[in-house]
Amino acid sequence: MSRPRPTPVLVGVVVVIMVAGALVVSRSGRATATPRPPVLGPARAAYNGDLGDPFVLPVTSAGSVVRFVAFGTGDWPARIPTAHSTDLTTWEKGPDALPDLPGWAAPDPRHSLSWAPAVLDTGHGYVLYVTLPDARSGQQCIVAATSAAPDGPYAGVGDGPLVCQHDLGGSIDPSVVRDRSGRLHLLWKDEGNTRGRPSRLWEQPLTGDGLGLAGAAHRLLSAVRPWQDKIVEEPAVIPAADGGWWLFYSGSLFDRPRYATGVAYCAELEGPCREVSDGPFLTTAALGEDGQYAPGGLETFRDGHGALWAVFDTWNRPTRNGRFRCCRALQLAPVLSG
Repeated sequence: MSRPRPTPVLVGVVVVIMVAGALVVSRSGRATATPRPPVLGPARAAYNGDLGDPFVLPVTSAGSVVRFVAFGTGDWPARIPTAHSTDLTTWEKGPDALPDLPGWAAPDPRHSLSWAPAVLDTGHGYVLYVTLPDARSGQQCIVAATSAAPDGPYAGVGDGPLVCQHDLGGSIDPSVVRDRSGRLHLLWKDEGNTRGRPSRLWEQPLTGDGLGLAGAAHRLLSAVRPWQDKIVEEPAVIPAADGGWWLFYSGSLFDRPRYATGVAYCAELEGPCREVSDGPFLTTAALGEDGQYAPGGLETFRDGHGALWAVFDTWNRPTRNGRFRCCRALQLAPVLSG
């Protein structure tokens, strides 16, 4: 469906959380002081093509970044809509990155059940991690798919999901990260909130090719703050400057004004992680009165100069009967410190 695109809006906000004297107990039992939290510079709505839960992949050639591909949550007619840019300012609509479902997936005729993609550049191809409906269980589960080209088309790998916590209602919102030694890790959210329980965020190591799980799953964070409404989702991490990791996540219902971005500190990538504030890190109020609402789905990437950027979405239409129904803008903000 074609939707009108409003004029891009600059959001003049610098986001910082101040924490003093907080301690985190690592899995090894060591008490670790929480370092200074990350700071985001001014954000801007770079693309208004209704690209929810965005992920930006820098595409390299001969060791240099030559363009960027943004991936988003399913929105008819694309199952995984994309956009591409050479300068992070001008974006053009791209192809559907996942035009065909794997054989084990349930039918999704409206392309509305393909959520929150993340992409790994392996150096000899690309792996797409995305949430799809599982025909056998009826739950949302995480799949790995591969392609020789960054834009796709991607094809599912294996005869079932990569991750699906059936006893917790399913698994969604994948994110992938390399630790300081180069080992791959997958992060995701369980669907406990669909069963009336607070949802949780998880981590598990991946095999070297990114296509299989290795080792045990570790719980990172649970939805216990009132503003989260029993939902934490969309995990993504960056290394903390003084050691450990910053965990970004979204909280509350994705289509309501309360939806916002939180941040926690993890002394180790395997968790556990600790909230650094009782409230969220990035909210509608922090964005200002500019027609952009409910920031969420935050991920990060580096540009061709090595600068770290946050990418997230905002709703750019007012609510109807308390819910957002259209449309989501891709926001970019520099990560100034962390």
